[in-house]
Amino acid sequence: MLNVNILVRYMWLISGCFLVACSEQNTTPNTSKEVVIAVSKTPLSSPFYVAQKLGYFDKLCGNVVIDDTVGGNNSFKKVLEGQADFATSSDSVMMFQALKGTEFVNLATFVQSDNDVKILALRTSGIVTGKDLINKKIGVTKGAAGEYLLSTYLAMRGIKVSDVDVIDYAPNALVSALNNNDVDAIVPWEPYAYQSISLQPQQIKAMNTKNLYSLTFNLLSLKLHDSQRQSDAACILNALDRAIQYIASEPEHAKQIVMERLSLTQDFIDWVWQDYIFKLSLNRSLILSLESQAVWAIESGLVDVKVAPNFGLHIETKVLAKINPQAVTIQH
Repeated sequence: MLNVNILVRYMWLISGCFLVACSEQNTTPNTSKEVVIAVSKTPLSSPFYVAQKLGYFDKLCGNVVIDDTVGGNNSFKKVLEGQADFATSSDSVMMFQALKGTEFVNLATFVQSDNDVKILALRTSGIVTGKDLINKKIGVTKGAAGEYLLSTYLAMRGIKVSDVDVIDYAPNALVSALNNNDVDAIVPWEPYAYQSISLQPQQIKAMNTKNLYSLTFNLLSLKLHDSQRQSDAACILNALDRAIQYIASEPEHAKQIVMERLSLTQDFIDWVWQDYIFKLSLNRSLILSLESQAVWAIESGLVDVKVAPNFGLHIETKVLAKINPQAVTIQH
């Protein structure tokens, strides 16, 4: 009996050592060089902040630098200019860049929200319904999600974009534009929508835009031409997958991480969190949304091209499929 017990203990010891070895092997960083991710400063990018805080990037990727950037347009611009390897951007940024003929790929959608972009109007400008926006000055960030939402909202009410005065602002300049009465309405995303309402809670009316447009945030990069870049993409998606699982299991701590990272209040994070769905995916609905936005952009004369591109060529499914096959429903 003693020999049997010794043998059992020895087997447990060997198996334990094997598991530890496997664990250490799986957490060995996949890259030795610096990997820069231009991350748009918004709670939509929460999985990146959680992954960084909990050390998932360090364990899986090594030297990952989060480059805080205002807006998905600017984030992707850093990739094009060689200042970053990856970027977080909305589907609208994807659509406009594809129409320009830019070569890039979307590695994964990591969050979606049907209420992140809003139309906020000044009551003092006499705006109560959508029709009241006619001939009004409206601040938007052109080439981004806000411009598409505004156009869709107006079209559903029989209003042409030419019937309003659209003024281009940087995302973080929309708040002061409305607060200073430079415009009658703005189309911001969070946290700028919340900031605007907080400054003038009695003077601002939020138009009913929920469910009108489901915004997605995506991990974009140039095409993955070499094995090192593919390895970088895989470790980042692995880290994001872990972060999203943590957000689901520990939402309060995850919110605290994001609040501290972006200097947000509890009221604000509670305001937006209920609208967020964090999940890694590449599905057909993304393609349909891009196609719909492309038709709008072409018909509105916002781009020079007359035919929408094949958006499937801008979707890289192989990396995510290896990590989570069920997350990919797009077939090439």
